[in-house]
Amino acid sequence: MGIDSRLDARTRHGFARPTAQTTTARREAAREIMRAFEDGPSLNRFPILCDAATLWSDVFYVIRKQTKPEWFLTSGMLSHPTPHIARNTSKRFQQIALSCERRDVGKVVELLSVRFPPTRLENYLACTRARDPIEPIDDARWVYLVRNKTEWGVVNLGEIDGCVQDALQELEDLNPHFGKYNLAAAWRVHDLRAGYAIAAMALQSWFIQTDFYDFRDFDQLAEMRKKVTNALQDYRLLDGSPSYVSSSWSPEYFRNHNSRVVVEEMEVDEEDVDAVVGFAP
Repeated sequence: MGIDSRLDARTRHGFARPTAQTTTARREAAREIMRAFEDGPSLNRFPILCDAATLWSDVFYVIRKQTKPEWFLTSGMLSHPTPHIARNTSKRFQQIALSCERRDVGKVVELLSVRFPPTRLENYLACTRARDPIEPIDDARWVYLVRNKTEWGVVNLGEIDGCVQDALQELEDLNPHFGKYNLAAAWRVHDLRAGYAIAAMALQSWFIQTDFYDFRDFDQLAEMRKKVTNALQDYRLLDGSPSYVSSSWSPEYFRNHNSRVVVEEMEVDEEDVDAVVGFAP
């Protein structure tokens, strides 16, 4: 399946496009954080850095929870951090924001010393730039949960060495009467067979039949995600290494390419409602 045929997948839960306003705000915030990483924090820009760090703390929280309509698409733009990496990165950005509010220069410098967030933010900027954006690298070993509205209360556990989008499309081709499948959760793993087995073990209390599990409400679905995440983490099966992307960030580039990113509006699933986050540079 080519890239063009996968575009329809973005209307599914997990693949929705954020609004142009949200994407522009995130890009501005990412650039501000990259300035701080490159040049060091500037006390007179602490209010701007505080807002930027708060916004990106929220983005990584979305990836950790895996519930927003955009979560997988956004995760791919950040080289698919694991839920634990997303949680830790979200907390670090929260700490940066709090330290900016306290005008604690030393603490901000310390918090900016970790180098993995710039790699992910560079990837995001490359994926959302107006000219020649790169495609997120989704080809990997995935264990996933999918669901559809026709069979409410049931999730399907699956695995694929490739793209989750292809697995969803195959399910829709096999079951056209069920309608669109939505991505309820996905985990990038080092070992596909072991990852699937551990996920199935973690979901045992919700077992219906092979590959199928029931849930009562979204809180229970969240509990299922958490159990699988923790089990895969315990067995060191989660793959959180960022895909290498050559640097797309430089002050000169953004001085010469400061245009709005036009993307599709987000389709909202009933599981959660995405609030547009603003950022004023």
